[in-house]
Amino acid sequence: MEKDSNTTKINELKAQLTIVTGLLVLYFIFGLKGFLYAAGVIGVLCLFVPFIGKWIVILWFKLAHVLGWINTRILLSVIFYLFLFPIALLSRISKKNPLKLRKADGQSYYTERDHTYQKSDLKNIW
Repeated sequence: MEKDSNTTKINELKAQLTIVTGLLVLYFIFGLKGFLYAAGVIGVLCLFVPFIGKWIVILWFKLAHVLGWINTRILLSVIFYLFLFPIALLSRISKKNPLKLRKADGQSYYTERDHTYQKSDLKNIW
């Protein structure tokens, strides 16, 4: 039980440090003092009031869960329908068959290859 408690506490501290570091990076990128103040306030609260620090981490993971839901359902759907679907339609319209997925008139999918394997063919096959 002791080990699980220590692991949980270490993970909370890592998440708190990540939040504070992220806010500091945003401050250095955008130069907005709000990020610097937020990093300071969250850092001090997490350091001196562990209960609030724990709730900050819980809210952080809830936010990550919501962003993950948005990413997997909304953003990836938009990317699929704006980019991949039109490319697939254009590929079907074209007459080229680079992957040989369509059968030519009366032909087989099988492609004959007359090749006699040599010893050198089997070295470094990857």
